[in-house]
Amino acid sequence: MKLKDLAEILEYSEDNLSNKLRNDNFSKRELRKIAEYLAHYMDKKVLLIDLDPQFNATQSMMNLFDMEEKYLNEFCKENRTVKKLFESTTEISERPQLPSASDLIIELDKNMSIILGTINLIFEDKNNSSARTKRVKKFIIENEIKNVYDYIFIDCPPTISLYTDAALIASNFYLVPIKVDRYSILGVQLLHQVIARLSYDEDLTLQPIGKVFTMIDSMTDKTKKIIETIENDEISKDIKSFATYTTYVRDLMVGNKGNIASKYSKSENDIREICKEFVERIENYDKL
Repeated sequence: MKLKDLAEILEYSEDNLSNKLRNDNFSKRELRKIAEYLAHYMDKKVLLIDLDPQFNATQSMMNLFDMEEKYLNEFCKENRTVKKLFESTTEISERPQLPSASDLIIELDKNMSIILGTINLIFEDKNNSSARTKRVKKFIIENEIKNVYDYIFIDCPPTISLYTDAALIASNFYLVPIKVDRYSILGVQLLHQVIARLSYDEDLTLQPIGKVFTMIDSMTDKTKKIIETIENDEISKDIKSFATYTTYVRDLMVGNKGNIASKYSKSENDIREICKEFVERIENYDKL
């Protein structure tokens, strides 16, 4: 069984609000594209944490490093996935024991590491306790992960869930990739509500690093109008747009080099400019 086959059998039954957030308005592919490019072309040490039960980021990295069989036959069987962070204790009085960095982090090469996702996260989401939403943050702090990596990217599901909350609580910044269509404003508004609620409940200082328009086939008048509408929205306009947008590249869907942007010239140009601006924004955030 291939990893893509596992992803295809994953189904959800979610409330209306979650379904609107899942409308692919947030093209989460951009996160792993940025992570891979920073590691391999800008010499940054990067950790990618895959909190999405669809585990697409994990599939991309396992394909890129030819580790699909190792993932299925070794990492999953040894429980070396992010699921280990969220496992419940067997007794009420028992204190949760977080895994060590070496238990979970898979070093792919000298600059790129990953905490693997798994479809089995769907079984842990049933117990959405406040304590478990802090597990990722505690893992990062207790293992001093920030001292090892230049950037930590957390890929979370575009739903309201334990894993979305855990990702946001553990983060300093968030990036909003937006697929340009008529539902995009609603997606941005709902995301803002989720972050506002969580920031209030958890006293977070989570800040937007910006929004990236994605998968634009051609800059038609209709596309320009939608972008203009998004930019003028009261909530969206407070999230500064990146100067570069990503274009639709069919090879990222069907190309024999996989879905890594740096492998194709057209998408490589897009991701290079986005990464340059991303690094500049992080390093000069107080000036934005």
